[in-house]
Amino acid sequence: MSYTIDSNLKAGIEMLAEGKSNKKALQLINKSAQSGKTKGKSYFEIGRILREGVNGIEPNPEEARRYYDKAMEIFLHSPCDSMDHREMGDYYHYGLGFAEVDLNRALEYYDMAANEGDELAKQNAEDIRNMLRKGNTSKAPVLSPETTVKETPVTPEEVRPAAQVKPVAVAPKVVTEEKPAEKEDPLLTSIIDSEQLTIKALRLLDSISSNRQDKLDGVELAKAAAEKGSARAAFLVGFLYEGDNSLVEKDLNTSKVYYDMAVELGSASAMFRLGILYTDSDSPFFDLNKGHELILKSAHAGYSWALAHLGDCFRQKVSDPRNLDLAYRYYAMAGERGLGLGYHNMAEIDTSRQQLELAKEHEKLAMQNGYDPSLGYQDPLFYSLHI
Repeated sequence: MSYTIDSNLKAGIEMLAEGKSNKKALQLINKSAQSGKTKGKSYFEIGRILREGVNGIEPNPEEARRYYDKAMEIFLHSPCDSMDHREMGDYYHYGLGFAEVDLNRALEYYDMAANEGDELAKQNAEDIRNMLRKGNTSKAPVLSPETTVKETPVTPEEVRPAAQVKPVAVAPKVVTEEKPAEKEDPLLTSIIDSEQLTIKALRLLDSISSNRQDKLDGVELAKAAAEKGSARAAFLVGFLYEGDNSLVEKDLNTSKVYYDMAVELGSASAMFRLGILYTDSDSPFFDLNKGHELILKSAHAGYSWALAHLGDCFRQKVSDPRNLDLAYRYYAMAGERGLGLGYHNMAEIDTSRQQLELAKEHEKLAMQNGYDPSLGYQDPLFYSLHI
């Protein structure tokens, strides 16, 4: 099997898998996407991170689609190896991007990867064919013996394909009279179970092939994952019950229950969202003091949106010029954590002070960190990968 993988991407994925510094791992992956030699793989991995979430980053399946599409664009205009072909198969198999699920194209790419020695792609292709034989898929692909996609040989580097890293199998324990087999850690088992449930929930909620009942099942799986201790799942359910979706009716009391779970599990983003709900006068549990306390805790934990919110609060109190200085400092901290909006707000203050050159520099930093001033849009990739 031939493949190449950028060293920063490989190191970042392995650090995430080993539970090491997420901040360092995400910085390496971000660097790989910007200037690495295998950008398709890098963007595909970013899509996975945004779709499934990691500790410190809440899932954002809709935003993930953009990065999966970017990965496909790069794959289609670059020499591809077995790992690229497998990921292209995954794109159409699971409906990862904005394109519809297309099992026919998925099979073509999986077969190409399998012919290059990729065992996981071979298994995925076999799974699709098994579904066809059993007749339990509504989107049966047309099996074509040829493919029009060009294959290009690639020189392998002396590394493992990081995106293909599988869970380490548990070696059989040798039980002797002197040393009995170790018991499984129930807490660790619970954490693993909750994360598996979370991923299943996200796939149901995000898949283009899911019907309404599938998505409702995804909500229930997320609730079960939250009960088992997944902060990501608890945040997701809390966010859903804030409304603005067609799956569940708005219920801020239920939202609070799940945000409280996430806060207990250390979610800084849940602290911020729950704090905002407390400060809403229409909320059934309106409490300004409690809301401000949670927002401050989130900011102290380094959550960029909480820092920017504090900047907004001080900026509104323009009667005291010292408040504008405090706002500027909070915006700077948000910007340093990858939130381009923070730099944009600094640029606005610079302009009001007639510091036009400094404003240009901060606006440049805002755009470099994913903020589009013409649309007022902040790309979540940037602040997510700098937490």
